[in-house]
Amino acid sequence: MQQDVKDEEWDDFLSQLQEYFDKVSDVNKSDLARYVCNRRAMLDFLYTQLSLGNDGKYRREERVHQIIFPLRKTSDDVSFDEHNLWLLDEKLVYHVFLASDKPLRANPQLGTKSRKEPDLLVFDKACAFTTGSDAPYSAITIIEFKRPMRDDYDAEENPFVQVRQYMQDIQEGKARTRDGRDIPVGNTVPFFCYIVSDITQNLEQWAYDFELTRTPDGQGFFGYKRQYNAYVEVISYSKMITDAKKRNAVFFDKLGLPTQIGR
Repeated sequence: MQQDVKDEEWDDFLSQLQEYFDKVSDVNKSDLARYVCNRRAMLDFLYTQLSLGNDGKYRREERVHQIIFPLRKTSDDVSFDEHNLWLLDEKLVYHVFLASDKPLRANPQLGTKSRKEPDLLVFDKACAFTTGSDAPYSAITIIEFKRPMRDDYDAEENPFVQVRQYMQDIQEGKARTRDGRDIPVGNTVPFFCYIVSDITQNLEQWAYDFELTRTPDGQGFFGYKRQYNAYVEVISYSKMITDAKKRNAVFFDKLGLPTQIGR
């Protein structure tokens, strides 16, 4: 009897599957295929941008930044199809508000006078959309890009120091609710900080100084900074491409797209 129940449930699943498939038009199928192809081509394009140029030099970090999200724009200016946040993390695609290469003080909800400019500042729940909640943001993500294969940082360009200063400035400011009431951010709002950079000798030492742990694949570092309520991760460019490929591999395979990145 129980087997019959399971079979009925499976039949219901197949019926639901067919119903969904029937609702998808040929145009929708074509759009989906084009979207997957765009992702596959973008991985090849990013790979070339991380390689040595014809002048024997690596491109500046702004080039990678521009590919992932346009410079000096916010999510109010950029449509879903105009960015590639999925390269870093699929969850970032569904942000509520994002500021790219904008001073912290340009965001009125943060209530800070800081002139510092994180490469990407992402809010998964914006204060402007809350109505009296004591938690203006459920989380804040900070992303910092560094030039591929760079290893000549000075102390002021230490990305770990930069990320720490961003967090300090945000915590020292005050967030504001929709009706203009101040709410201290303090250390109650968690941070997720990503430094995207090749793992050169200089950066590796700073990662250890920042008390981070090397990832099992050897392509990055991670750790939790309790005093800032922050998860910090270093992602190498190779890891970013490899992980993005793995997340999308089944879609590429279904369309018969090549698996090898680069040409």
